Amino acid sequence: MSEFATEYPHLADLPLSESHGRKLRRIVTEADWEKEFVDPDHPLEDSFAVDSLRSRSAGTWLNAIHAFLRAHHEYNGMMARFEDRESGDEFDVPLADAWGKEYSKKQYARARALQRQMSGGKRPSGGEAAPAWDDPVTVMLTLTGSSVPDGNRLPPVEQMDAIHDAFSYGGVRDTLRNVMEYHLDLDSEQWGYWLQAEPHGMGTAADPDEDPGLNACYTHIHVGVYFDGAGFGDLRPVASEFERVIDKHLEVCDPAGWSAHNYDAIDDYLQEDDGCISMNADVGNLGSYLAAYMGGYTEDLLDKPIEYIAWGAVYWSAARQRTTRSQTVNQAIRADRCEQRAENEESGQVDAHGERIRWDDGRGADVVCSCCGSPWTVDQDRLDGPPETESALDDDLRWAADAAAPAPEPEPDRSLAERWPSADSAWTYGESPRKTLIRDRVHDYLDVHGRDVSLPSTLAHLNIDPSHREFVGQILDGEMEPDAEAFDRRSAEPVFGYELKAIVDRDGNEHEPGGGGVDMVPLELPIRNLVENTRLRNDLAQGEVFRNSQTKVASHDPETIASSFLQIGVDEPRVADRLLTVEDYHVSNPQMSRDERRPCMVHPDKM
Repeated sequence: MSEFATEYPHLADLPLSESHGRKLRRIVTEADWEKEFVDPDHPLEDSFAVDSLRSRSAGTWLNAIHAFLRAHHEYNGMMARFEDRESGDEFDVPLADAWGKEYSKKQYARARALQRQMSGGKRPSGGEAAPAWDDPVTVMLTLTGSSVPDGNRLPPVEQMDAIHDAFSYGGVRDTLRNVMEYHLDLDSEQWGYWLQAEPHGMGTAADPDEDPGLNACYTHIHVGVYFDGAGFGDLRPVASEFERVIDKHLEVCDPAGWSAHNYDAIDDYLQEDDGCISMNADVGNLGSYLAAYMGGYTEDLLDKPIEYIAWGAVYWSAARQRTTRSQTVNQAIRADRCEQRAENEESGQVDAHGERIRWDDGRGADVVCSCCGSPWTVDQDRLDGPPETESALDDDLRWAADAAAPAPEPEPDRSLAERWPSADSAWTYGESPRKTLIRDRVHDYLDVHGRDVSLPSTLAHLNIDPSHREFVGQILDGEMEPDAEAFDRRSAEPVFGYELKAIVDRDGNEHEPGGGGVDMVPLELPIRNLVENTRLRNDLAQGEVFRNSQTKVASHDPETIASSFLQIGVDEPRVADRLLTVEDYHVSNPQMSRDERRPCMVHPDKM
């Protein structure tokens, strides 16, 4: 913390966010309470006072770093204690947050798995992966936004949200898909992307010869785009197509500027390493290649540069995902895991990926691997269509002829091994109604608490059986599709249920597991609420002035007018907008052009 305050004093006291309604962890906010007296319903009763939230502001960046490091430190040595329901034996499972070395290694392993599936290579389990693409190509797009777009420094959460929202909701991702599937004429399974956020200015504070720049500690994103380049001759025209993605980012991301996305200054996209577009047609180690762009993967959090720690505190405070992958990339990674399970005698899976297939009526490909549900490298012509089902009319005829048996009683939720006790081994793919219910409950929980929640606390808070621990963990990890269920009595002992008994800290003390997830609260900024949601958000032209029609206070400063509304008890934007007037001192000046009324001048009643 002292290093951040010393190296970046202009950022230390900066609030994390100034956006009304933006949710942050409660621990990085500061609440202002006031007492309100409530009159009794009965005249013989006494009035009483209650605490009412007056405002809730974001803490400083320095305070967020302190909370972030403390939370990470408390995770070290923490264990989840489970009990075997059959034997009563207890065992501990080490816990790790998403900022430790183990998580980084997992991301690195996924990158290597993706590389093996695209271009071939030896798996850790011993098998050799056949390349799915003839000529895999990687394009790295770098998208950012200024921390001082108009000369005033943005809070870090606002800059982060602007970049991520532009990609996810503003159309940048759709533009990328349009480039790949329309302009480059690739099928959806012939390309994918991996988005990873990274801080600006990594390590510059520790190097006196480096200039950290204005954006140091703020975020930017790298979008690794992977595709099969076998159908293209010269890749340079292909690289030029990605200028459309950069243009869209500049269009929809307000803090983004041309100077950081000037692709005209790039002489050769195939030779460029630091520009906003960089194409690499021969990546020998995709994991190391991604790590070089994305801040490394081997260090523990406390060993990383102060810029990374400050940046991480922003993502942690806002519970924002810093990495996302396309469906195709996830399918390739899942297929690699499927192959490794088949090569591991203890996994209970004997079929290699794609040996057994089934029809999938969900979104995406129709024919998928029966073991993992991924369509990666699965020939879509192996099945002509979904299994034939008899028509409802045939069922009605059989019922009418008393030929149909009565519907079986629904079975309780049991594992595949319990439902098929006579089988030596079996596999199935799909999702039971119970798992669908669990999935929906977890997603609802994440919508409220954010994605940076621990697995044990999620299980405990939602009262989910620990036997679903792996399933819930996959949901928390962003895998949206159901996994396979299999058993093999020939090589594995029956699996019994487990119950989460306690969370054990580093000192051996047990804590109740029902502590809940991430405690997120919205910022309550009355002045910002009025400015952002009334005509006060519009810029004034020369000669125009805001006025509170109730108090007659006039000012060019929107926050002054918003404060005047709050002083008379007006905190609803709808009411304030009706009391707000915008006067034009030059309306009668013929030299001032006022061809049409500007948005700030139009009263809500006349819109």
